[in-house]
Amino acid sequence: MKIETIAVHDGVFHADDIFAAAIIRLLYPDVKIIRSRSEDVLNQADLRIDVGGVFNPESGNYDHHLEKGAGERPNGIPYASCGLIWNDFGMKLAKTKFKFDHIERKIIQSVDANDCGFSFGEDRYSFSHFTVSDLFDSFNPVWFRENNNHDEVFEEAVEFAKRILINELDRAEGFELSREYIYTVVEESVNPFYVVLDRYIPWQHIIINETDFLFVLFPSTAGDWRVRAVPRHLGSFESRKPLPASWAGKRESELADLTGVPDATFCHPARFIAGARSRAGAIALVEMALN
Repeated sequence: MKIETIAVHDGVFHADDIFAAAIIRLLYPDVKIIRSRSEDVLNQADLRIDVGGVFNPESGNYDHHLEKGAGERPNGIPYASCGLIWNDFGMKLAKTKFKFDHIERKIIQSVDANDCGFSFGEDRYSFSHFTVSDLFDSFNPVWFRENNNHDEVFEEAVEFAKRILINELDRAEGFELSREYIYTVVEESVNPFYVVLDRYIPWQHIIINETDFLFVLFPSTAGDWRVRAVPRHLGSFESRKPLPASWAGKRESELADLTGVPDATFCHPARFIAGARSRAGAIALVEMALN
């Protein structure tokens, strides 16, 4: 399918239409984006996204504002136009199912849920909860400023969304490429309580979801070593076994004197991570934490 022009609605935009347009722009860099609600103008486009009142991919229509919506996922999150576009075009961009699913979980579902008013059962205004949808809503001009050109800033927001998608696809590829290494290290680990990685590489998904390790040791990007308590769940700072309470907030000589590890560098006050300048120092710290 040759796509030269896509249409989205004019006026205030949202993360839904921004990301949908960004997905298409990444696949078709020269695509023209028109913003209108006029049927005559919409008919000039190859795709109509989040506008037009029709969901029919065969005719290039990807609106979800229908009486019964445009379907929902098994987890109950309904599809907005962003998710509909990702379903049909995302694999061309992601190349692998792993990366496709990563973007779907990390970005697309959240955007769709927000756009469709899907509630996760919490009062999002009871605490600071700045979502990706809020981020793109902030691109919209505010009413009291002289520059109120939504079309102009829409293009800026699309370029920003493209950058986010590229970054997350790279991260997903990194997760995918790390899996074989992590499985090998886990299988060869001689200690049932901690695992030592010889490189800085994503480990969270496998270690947290598929093992019982309490700690992970790895070299940091700064060249020293880290002892990381394994979280109970992805995204959580609650550890399966926190580092010793007496270490909390200690740094350099104070921590070295307390632990007897000469090159110990710090322990976070929340006791989920500590550091040493050498691999041997990190192992000494974790052995002490276990005992």
